[in-house]
Amino acid sequence: MLRSAAASWTLFFGLLLIMAGNGLQVVLLGVEAKDSGFSNVVTGFVMAGYFLGMFFGSILVPKLLNNVGHVRVFGAMSALASAAVLVIALFVNPLVWAMMRILTGFSFAGMYIVCESWLNDKSTNETRGQMLSLYMIVSMGGMGIGQMLVGFGGEQSVTLFLLASVMVSIAVVPILLTAGSAPGFEAPERMSMRRLVQVSPLAVIGLAINGVAVSMMFGMGAVYGRSIGMDNTEVGYFMTAPMLGALLLQYPVGRLSDRFDRRLVILSVSIMGGVAAGLATLFGQQQFALLILCMLIYGGALFPSYSLCIAHANDFLTPSQMVAAASGLVMVNGIGAVIGSPMAAMAIEYLGIGSFFVMIAGVQVLLALFVLFRMTRRAAVPNEAQGPFVAIPESGSAVAASLNPEAQWIPSSEEVTEEEDPFHDNPYVN
Repeated sequence: MLRSAAASWTLFFGLLLIMAGNGLQVVLLGVEAKDSGFSNVVTGFVMAGYFLGMFFGSILVPKLLNNVGHVRVFGAMSALASAAVLVIALFVNPLVWAMMRILTGFSFAGMYIVCESWLNDKSTNETRGQMLSLYMIVSMGGMGIGQMLVGFGGEQSVTLFLLASVMVSIAVVPILLTAGSAPGFEAPERMSMRRLVQVSPLAVIGLAINGVAVSMMFGMGAVYGRSIGMDNTEVGYFMTAPMLGALLLQYPVGRLSDRFDRRLVILSVSIMGGVAAGLATLFGQQQFALLILCMLIYGGALFPSYSLCIAHANDFLTPSQMVAAASGLVMVNGIGAVIGSPMAAMAIEYLGIGSFFVMIAGVQVLLALFVLFRMTRRAAVPNEAQGPFVAIPESGSAVAASLNPEAQWIPSSEEVTEEEDPFHDNPYVN
């Protein structure tokens, strides 16, 4: 593990810079949109542009990789993401910002795919799980560091935009210095929506709702913080707290899901997230410490549900099907993320700022109710038949699923046919 991590230090350092730049942008844009007088609805659609760009990037970038290679794609995506930040700093216009956010999302999707495929190439069967864990820690840690940086700019927001641009630009340097040839790449096939629903309706709905919830929080969270009187430093703490909560609770929650019915654990974290968000409605800037505590708990419940849903689907799959299923589930999550920010923005605009956490809590309650419904429709998978929980970063692409030690990424020509499908007659898939 240490040898593999040391050999990949340039990759992880570049990833850290990418995520820090991304985290700073997310908070800074919300703060600046509020200070610039953008309406909440306009801000919601601007922030949704990132997730829309991510969605299209995950489809189109793999084709670019096959044509021009990893290094060139990463360099191009880094340049585009860096330029997009500078354009946002120059033009305070919601239409320009929305277009640049789409470009940013597209570019970051490309950089994530390059990093993950490179990481997959450098990992062995013995180190895949540990490398994936390190990838998640670096991703979330980098995101949190970037969000905290918003408090260091004072009133000079342009300085922070420049800093975000510089971090994304420098990220390409360690990648270009990576020794060895670029890895081969073949984009994973996506399992059809019909088959995903057949495998696990809970995973499909759970990942869609998770995308909505994440987009609500990170699309409009900074706007909420600014609206209740937080300064930049407080907004940074407010937005970083869920990431810290995820780092603290991801693995304990995962271990519980290996010992009990995963649906029960998904139900528990949904209720915990809903309660934390509901309590957050009671606290404002004057009770900042209690609000941060709610955010820690909420993040610790929200982010593990992403990996839990994928793990639940994997319990009904063979290793050769897991990457294809994860690819489809990531797309479902992306669709949910596209609509989350506008939903939260419209609630704030027409129902008031107090509706922000009410909406977030409602989304968690909706998932909990669906879990209860599914528990009446299908028998639990025996513990001995469950695969191990593997934490997958929320920001990752479908390629990250190939790092799951249980999964096998096979060419599409070798995919399992309908007749060979082992869950075709699985008593738990009904």
